[in-house]
Amino acid sequence: MSVLTLNLALNKYAFHWSYPEILADEQGLYAKNEVEVRWRDATPREVVNKTVMYTDLLKERETDVYHAGEWACIDRVSKSPGTWILAKSRPGEGTLNSSFALYVRTDSPVRSPIDLAGRPVAIEEGIGAQFTTIDDLQALLPRDEIKLTQLGEPHKRLLALLDGQVEAASLVGPWSDIGRALGLRMVLQTARKNPTTIVVRRDTEPELLRRYFRATNQAIDMIGDSPETFRKSYLWRVEAILEEMSLRVPEETLRKAVVISRWNRWERYTEADFVETYEWMSQRGMASRGLVSGHKVASYELDVFS
Repeated sequence: MSVLTLNLALNKYAFHWSYPEILADEQGLYAKNEVEVRWRDATPREVVNKTVMYTDLLKERETDVYHAGEWACIDRVSKSPGTWILAKSRPGEGTLNSSFALYVRTDSPVRSPIDLAGRPVAIEEGIGAQFTTIDDLQALLPRDEIKLTQLGEPHKRLLALLDGQVEAASLVGPWSDIGRALGLRMVLQTARKNPTTIVVRRDTEPELLRRYFRATNQAIDMIGDSPETFRKSYLWRVEAILEEMSLRVPEETLRKAVVISRWNRWERYTEADFVETYEWMSQRGMASRGLVSGHKVASYELDVFS
């Protein structure tokens, strides 16, 4: 079996979304599956449009896969011929993609999500944080009373909230954990039920994808079975970002606060998945009509999840 090259792009500010891949590489799982990983630093130096950023990384072959919230991926493939959605990882208890929540400062007058009407809520456009926040809030507020403020990466949203630049912020994963440790108050836990999904180029070699999913799902199983085993690996990445932020969190507080988020295994994304979510987006003006699921949902003769 010949060695295949896998290109992966890593945004250090959002490393938690790539942690199964990081771990699969650190633990030699890709190498055991005859895959050589080439990492590309895709850390933004400023606030960027993530739809454009990841679409370009895929098109330019700087990465062979990327993942994001299902809404975001549908939006991206609709604007990017030659790509399609291949896989999904469902949210569930303790998973990273179920950890989205809106937080306010302790002294905030906001006591319930309804109090956020007309008040600035920090999100990042073009990713799950945007769509999740809209989905959660519009069940309680008219759409025109939801005021979203684009601030970029989750650590920047956390800082903006602590500094009083916004009334609330959408936080996820380690940044939710740190926010709570610093005294922030959660006012809305996400009700998210749709998955994180993976987008690939149509011409990506199926055998490479099969090996990628085998190794990455093994890493997901390892995290689920023994998350504390990987605390050191996870925490030093969080600490590096905190140092860059000049945000001091006592080591003991950080150790106790940060939870190693689980993932559910990657599995096939179906046309039925697409149709349901695409219809939801279309009804709310988040996607134009006319997309055909057969052109946007991956299909391979090889079972890449075997």
